[in-house]
Amino acid sequence: MLTIDHISLGTQNLYEGTERLCRETGLGQYEGGWFPGLGIANRIVPLGPDQYIEVESVIDAYSPQRNPVDKWFYDQIADGDVYIGWCLRVDTREELEAVAARRGTEIFETGIRKRTDGTMTAPAHTPDTVYCWQRGLPNVFHVPDMATHAARQPCEQPTAPRGITWMEVGGKEEDMVHWVGDEARNLPLAYNGERPGLYAVAIGTPQGEIVIRRPAVTPWSEPAPAV
Repeated sequence: MLTIDHISLGTQNLYEGTERLCRETGLGQYEGGWFPGLGIANRIVPLGPDQYIEVESVIDAYSPQRNPVDKWFYDQIADGDVYIGWCLRVDTREELEAVAARRGTEIFETGIRKRTDGTMTAPAHTPDTVYCWQRGLPNVFHVPDMATHAARQPCEQPTAPRGITWMEVGGKEEDMVHWVGDEARNLPLAYNGERPGLYAVAIGTPQGEIVIRRPAVTPWSEPAPAV
């Protein structure tokens, strides 16, 4: 089954941006780690059942000078917070292979994020994450052991989030169906017809719905480098 897994929220200051988000929403957070090969780190904000926001920022002051991905990220947050990208998840390896076949892409299985305990997260995914996000589109993950999922790690939660209830995205439903298949019709997505990207996320809580609205990423107009 295809479901929403996580969202990347880019911010200029990792700690201030995360603290501000959690102050506004009552959500909790914890240290997520950093991305070897990139000058980027994140903090994790669980949203309920196996979904989360990763608040991300460029933490290496010089990486935008030598890494085109970091430069792109740095440029996106020039005016403040922005939804950098979002990811879907499937339940089985076979489903992931079907997505890769549909897109004509390989499955990436290299380590992505180094946690604070030194271990690497390496969920299989397709297509390449940066390639998708630079176009305002999601890629798809498979996490074999959900006990390791970022949303299931210990985190003090002032508010008890119940998961994503809907998301506002650009484009039209047929665009998303063309990208990931017919199961896109079952996702809780509201399409605004604007440029591709993520514009708002709604999370259910016992006190009512929390809506987090931020600008969408500016889509890349040239071929994006793989990471």
